Amino acid sequence: MPSARLSLREEDVVRLALEFLHNRELHISQLSLERETGVINGNYSDDPLELLKAFDARKFRFTILKHKYTELLCIKSEANAIGSSVDNAVEEVVKVLSDLEKCAPSKEEYSTMCLLLTLPRLTDHLHYKDWNPSNARVQCFREIYSLVAEFLPGDRKTSDEERYSSAKNDRLIQLIIKGEATDITTSDA
Repeated sequence: MPSARLSLREEDVVRLALEFLHNRELHISQLSLERETGVINGNYSDDPLELLKAFDARKFRFTILKHKYTELLCIKSEANAIGSSVDNAVEEVVKVLSDLEKCAPSKEEYSTMCLLLTLPRLTDHLHYKDWNPSNARVQCFREIYSLVAEFLPGDRKTSDEERYSSAKNDRLIQLIIKGEATDITTSDA
């Protein structure tokens, strides 16, 4: 029987863990893992995307502003609930709403954003029933990523040392390797 060689980088295991956390909507844990490992720290160009004809800058701006607006509404409603001053939050909400009007894809979409102002709490709206800032930021990232993905460089190249290094005394990696080996063995049988 030919022997199979399995190459598993630590970065791959971290990405598997991130996928696991994302699928279970454990976004705060996902964000912590991303920060601690540095796996999702991209080396992206600082070239302005707005100069590219294929880039939909209006949709990009709208998505960012929409998420900023919903977070501000949440802050405003929380400040109201505890009796704090909401003057600064209201000013910022009005400014963002004005910016939203300029880049909204339709009048209906803008009207929907305005409607949210009439609610005592953002979570009173059916669409935002389970809304929280952490999940919303991940959702915003996913929406933005789909707009910019084609303009991002591929995975960064790793040095030979990084490519051939392996984790030692790491139970998770050992279990993954055993699982892969079992899959290979059962599929050959």
